[in-house]
Amino acid sequence: MDRKQLLFIEDEGYVVARVEEVLKDFPYFEVTRTDDAEQARELLEDRVFDIVITDIYLRGASGLEFSFKAREKNKDACVILITSLDNAELAVKAVKEGALDFVIKPPGLERLKSILKMVTLVRGLAPG
Repeated sequence: MDRKQLLFIEDEGYVVARVEEVLKDFPYFEVTRTDDAEQARELLEDRVFDIVITDIYLRGASGLEFSFKAREKNKDACVILITSLDNAELAVKAVKEGALDFVIKPPGLERLKSILKMVTLVRGLAPG
């Protein structure tokens, strides 16, 4: 079975470390990671991703932009936003515009594993 494509866009070291730890439980995802907004744009332009996990703010870009670009290439792409508490309102807006869900850093990062498990079951992204 083909591995599902996951793009992880984040530039804060502790968040990267925590999310990478969570992703170890999902060996059927092929993970591409970047901390650069321009590279993220290029990746989303050139490739189709099943899941995108992105910070709501990255120097030079917004998670809303990445969400839109991912779903432009794959209407079924699952976008999960990582945000700080003071940006939660923007994350809610993103969900209304098509993102799947959001987690608040740092405490909400624990929810990420549950969200990914749900996505893999509901969307059939896990191997059979």
